[in-house]
Amino acid sequence: MRHRRISAIIAVAGVASAVTFSACGTNGLTSASTCQDFMAASPVEQHEVIDQLASNYQKPDFATPLGEPEVPYYCSANSSVTLGSFFEKAED
Repeated sequence: MRHRRISAIIAVAGVASAVTFSACGTNGLTSASTCQDFMAASPVEQHEVIDQLASNYQKPDFATPLGEPEVPYYCSANSSVTLGSFFEKAED
C-alpha cells in the first residue's frame, strides 16, 4: 500500500512539474506564425507576440491598449496571413 501511495505522489509531482515547466516556457508565436496560430494562442501569448513584433517592425502603436485589438480583429478574417506580413503592411 505504501508503495502505491509513493508512486501516486511521484506521478502527481511529475505532472505538476510538467505543467509548471510548460507555463514558464517560451512563447511559440513568431513573425512566421499565421493568424490562425495567433487566434489559437492564449491571451498572454498574443500580448507577448504583439509587443515583440510591434517593437521589431517599429510599429509601437500596436503595443498600446487601443492598437493591440487590431491584430485579432484582422486575424479573425485572415487566418492564413503571417503575423510578419501583417506588421509589414500595417500602418501606424
